[in-house]
Amino acid sequence: MDRTRRRRQPSAAGDRLSKLEDRVLGHVLSFLQAKEAARAALLSSRWRDVFAAVRTVSMDEPEPEGAGDSRTTRGAEPPTFSCAVSNALLARNRRGGTASLRALRVAMDDGYRSFPFGAHATTVDQWISYALHQAAAAPEGLQIDLRLRRGALCYRPYALAPSSRKRPRTLSDAGSSDSEGEELYHRRRRVSISGASSGYDEPRRSPASRSRSGRPSDGSLSPSDSDGSRWYFDGYDTDRSPSQLRRRKETARAGSARPWETAPYTVPSSLFSCADLRSLALSHCRLAPPAKVSLPSLETLLLSHVTDPGRRVAGIIAGCPRLADLTLEACEEVVRLYVPSAARLRRLALRCCHRLHTVVVDDASELAAFEYRGPVPDTSSFLTMHGGGSKKVAYCRVDICGEEEASSEKLVRLRQLLRLFSNTRRLHLESARLGSGFDTDAFRSFSTMPRLRHLELRGRLPDDDAVVVDSLGRILGHAPKLEVLTLVFHPEEHDLGARPDRYNFTEEELLDAHHLRYNPHSDLAVPSSTIRCLRKRVREINLVHYQGGRAQRTLAKFLLCNAPVMDNLCCVFAEGPLWTQTQLKREILGWVRNKSANTQFF
Repeated sequence: MDRTRRRRQPSAAGDRLSKLEDRVLGHVLSFLQAKEAARAALLSSRWRDVFAAVRTVSMDEPEPEGAGDSRTTRGAEPPTFSCAVSNALLARNRRGGTASLRALRVAMDDGYRSFPFGAHATTVDQWISYALHQAAAAPEGLQIDLRLRRGALCYRPYALAPSSRKRPRTLSDAGSSDSEGEELYHRRRRVSISGASSGYDEPRRSPASRSRSGRPSDGSLSPSDSDGSRWYFDGYDTDRSPSQLRRRKETARAGSARPWETAPYTVPSSLFSCADLRSLALSHCRLAPPAKVSLPSLETLLLSHVTDPGRRVAGIIAGCPRLADLTLEACEEVVRLYVPSAARLRRLALRCCHRLHTVVVDDASELAAFEYRGPVPDTSSFLTMHGGGSKKVAYCRVDICGEEEASSEKLVRLRQLLRLFSNTRRLHLESARLGSGFDTDAFRSFSTMPRLRHLELRGRLPDDDAVVVDSLGRILGHAPKLEVLTLVFHPEEHDLGARPDRYNFTEEELLDAHHLRYNPHSDLAVPSSTIRCLRKRVREINLVHYQGGRAQRTLAKFLLCNAPVMDNLCCVFAEGPLWTQTQLKREILGWVRNKSANTQFF
C-alpha cells in the first residue's frame, strides 16, 4: 500500500511550471523569439493566454529559399511577416493583458519586399506607436530595435597586394578620386570570412551609363540621393545575393513602382521625444528628427545605413544626456561627427562610415571601448578626444577594410590613430594581410603599449609572406606585458568561381575545395627570439583557422619554440581531411616548449 502511494505521488504533484503566476511565465517566455513563445499556447489550456504576459516581442524574418518567392511575384497575397508582427503585438491584449512592453525587436529580410508598396510606412508606424504607448508602464524603460533590411555592412572586400610582393597602386599614387576607388571596390570579387564564397561579381557600369542612371560620374551625390528618393548604388543593391536581385527584377516587372526608386521609411518624430526610451537601434531608414530631440533616458543608440546627414545625427546625440553607447554603421552621409560633453560615452563604435572625416568627442573621460572599421583616415586629426579619454580606453579594435595599404603616408596615419590608444589593455587589429605595415619604416617609431595584456590579429597570411615573423616581432616588442596572443587567419577563397552555378555549393564540394595542407619537406627556419614578453609573459596562444601553409607554419613554430612559459594553446584547424589535421597537430605539439601545457585542437 505504501509502495503504491509513493508511486502515485509524483503524478499527483502535477506540472510545477504551470503553477507559476502569469507574470513569471511571461518573463520566462520573454527570452524566446515571439514565434517560439506563442507556441507555448499549444501545451495546454493553462498556457493559452500566457503570451499576454510576455514583455518582449522579438521577431526575425527568415530569408526565403530559392529564386522565386510568391510574396514578391503575387501582389494579392498578404505580407505574411508583417501580419505576424502585428498579430504578436495584438495577442498581448488577450483577456485584458496588462503586462508592459519592455522590448520590440523586428528584423526584416527586406522591408520593401515584405510590404506592399506605399503601405509599409503605416504598418511600421503602428508598431512604433504601440511600443511608445506601452513605454510609460515599463519600470525599466523601453528598447526598440527596428531593422528594415539585411545586408552587408561594407562594399570594400579585403584584397591583398599582388603575389610579386610589389606594393599595390594606391589612390594617392594614381591620383584617382575616392569615387574611382569605390568603383574599383565594387568590381572586385568579395572574399568570404566564413570559408565559403558569399560574394559575387558586381555588374560593370561605364561612367556614361552611371551618368544616365542619375548619379554623377564623379561619384558625388545627386539631388535625388540627398533627399533619400534613391539610395541604391547605380540601380542595384550591393548587399543582396543574386537570387534576391532576381526577385527584385521580378517585382519591378510585376508592379509599376520599382524597389530601388522607393523612398526609405521615415521614422515618426514622436520616437525622438519618448522619455522612457532606453535603447534605440534603427537600420535602413530616414530619421528626420524634430528641431529639439528629448531622449533623457536613452543609453544605447545604434544607427545603421541611415540616409540623414551628420547634423541630424549630431542633433539626436545632443538630445541624449545619458548616452553611454553609440554605434554608427555605414552612414555614408555623416561626414563630421560631434559628441557634446553632455553625453559621456563609455563605448564608441564607427563601422564603415567611409565618408567620415572628423570625429570630436567633447568629453571622453569615461570612454572604455573604441571600435573603428573602415579605410585609413585621410587626416591625422581624424579623432579628437578631450578630457584625456584615450588614456582610459581598455579595449580598442581597428579594422582596415579594403585593399592592403602600402602608401607610407597612409601607414603613418594608421600609426597615429593607434598611438591614441597606447594604454589599452586589449587590442584587436584586422586588415587584408595579417600584421600588414608593421614591417615598414612607418612603424619604427611606434609607441610602447605598457598595459597591453591581450593582442588579437586578423588577416590573410599567404605562403609567399616572408616578413610576417619580423612584423609580429616588432608588435610584440612594443608590448612588454602581453599575456594572451590570438591569431585569426582569413580563409582563402574557394576556387569555384568558374562554375555557372557558383552561388550554390554543397558541403561536400566546399570540403573538397579545402585549402588545408601539410608539406613535411618545407624549410621552416626561424630565428631564436629575444622578445621579452614572448619569453617571460605570454601564457596563452590561440591559432584560429589554421590552414598549414608555409608562412603560417613558420609563424607558429617561431611563437611556440620561443614561448617557454606558455601553458595554454588552442588551435582551430580549417576544414579539410582528418589525416592532414592529424599531421599538423603532431607538428605543433613538437614545437611546444612546455610539455605540460594545456593544448586543445578543434
